[in-house]
Amino acid sequence: MINDWKNQLVHGDQLKRKLRTTTQTLAWMAAGFFGIISLNSCSSSIPTASDTKYIPEFHQAYFNKGIDEISRDQLSLYVDCSKCISLGQNSPFFQALVPSWTDATRKYYSIEGNKILQHQPDSTFLLLRNINETDYADLKTAAERMANENNESVLLTDGEYFQPSIAKGNINNPYMANALKTWLKKGHDVYILSEPYVEPYKGQNFNKKRFYILFTDWRLKGNIYERIMQTVNLDQFPQVEVFHLSADHPQLMSKNAQTTEPNQHLNAKVSPGIGDYEVQDWEIDWKDGIEPLIVNAVNPNTGESLPDGEPFISGWRIDRNSFGGYRITNVSAKVYNINQEYFDFYCAKDGKQKPTPKIQPAECENFVKINPKEFSDHGKINLHFDTQNYYPDPVLNGSPYNYFKIDICVSQVEPMFAQHKPMFTFDSIDMPGNQNVSVAASVEQCLTDPDIKAMISTCPVYTIYVKSNER
Repeated sequence: MINDWKNQLVHGDQLKRKLRTTTQTLAWMAAGFFGIISLNSCSSSIPTASDTKYIPEFHQAYFNKGIDEISRDQLSLYVDCSKCISLGQNSPFFQALVPSWTDATRKYYSIEGNKILQHQPDSTFLLLRNINETDYADLKTAAERMANENNESVLLTDGEYFQPSIAKGNINNPYMANALKTWLKKGHDVYILSEPYVEPYKGQNFNKKRFYILFTDWRLKGNIYERIMQTVNLDQFPQVEVFHLSADHPQLMSKNAQTTEPNQHLNAKVSPGIGDYEVQDWEIDWKDGIEPLIVNAVNPNTGESLPDGEPFISGWRIDRNSFGGYRITNVSAKVYNINQEYFDFYCAKDGKQKPTPKIQPAECENFVKINPKEFSDHGKINLHFDTQNYYPDPVLNGSPYNYFKIDICVSQVEPMFAQHKPMFTFDSIDMPGNQNVSVAASVEQCLTDPDIKAMISTCPVYTIYVKSNER
């Protein structure tokens, strides 16, 4: 009996030990489970990349607009073989431009009535001095060919369009509008130089215009407009007017001609991109530096809070007349959180994998704004944090860094072509007493095209990528 009692006692101890062990195990499992929940609930930060080395590729992959490239040094010269060009031999301005055409032309075309004939480009100088005059010209076809080339081109003309079926009906025909729209939609530029001259015809003198129409892109190094401006002083020809037509890339100006100027408190390292963006690495902390010194900055003389804090980026301005037919009257700043998108791209590049083809980063409001008075008064773009409505949480959710991009965009324009319209009108020879407004109508119809207006009114100006510390 004693042995049975000992055996039961031992068996009971074993059960207690097993129960205790099981209870501890369950307790550890529960602690671990709830610890994970607690950790995840307290830390919602997104892991972020360690550096900005892939930002140029990131920008190229997702935000480069893919503007058609223009072949360099492949200029096509189209010459309207009418009296306006032959009379150009007596024009100092026309003669001042001949060296530029001679040096740059790689394809020479003469427009003779309804024919467009190609000639040897090495004969450009002689061809311009020996014009075989032809009444009227198929300028519409010539302009459309120019717009569909992938190189620069120039049209020398008096603007009078020939159409076999309509002898005297083109004085208000916007025949060049489609060509202008096609070129602008590619993201390029048109420059039109207008030179007044007098043309005698059947005993009468007509006040005409000689047009030099340049299909180019001002971003192209050594473009034809740049060459002309380097060799011809327009101040010597006050009668000549210049009109620039564009629906893209408004021109920015800064003191160092490369980047913006970050607030010195940011201790920012700035890397210029290619053309339309830059990268900034802010080395100061948010709560101990950026927010007290910039977001909630005070007047150093009075100690009072500045309503909009200090600007965190300044030192640049926009040419508000960049589009020619429209004046830029307002711009806006849009901020996008790219913590996750850039981290995914970074990992894919490091892992030799193909990145996600498309992304849609979230736009974050109440974080950044542009000083409207500085822009209205001086065309300056000064970026401030939105001190009055400051809400950084949707932007600054990364760890150990934060990545966001700021897009400066055109938000409002006003038409201004009316003041330039006279430079495009001239006396009609085939309908004496009337004005030929066909070139003016072409430009006007181009500018009122819904697609062109949409491009202009929402045009991106510049992008700033920012890397900052965790908040």
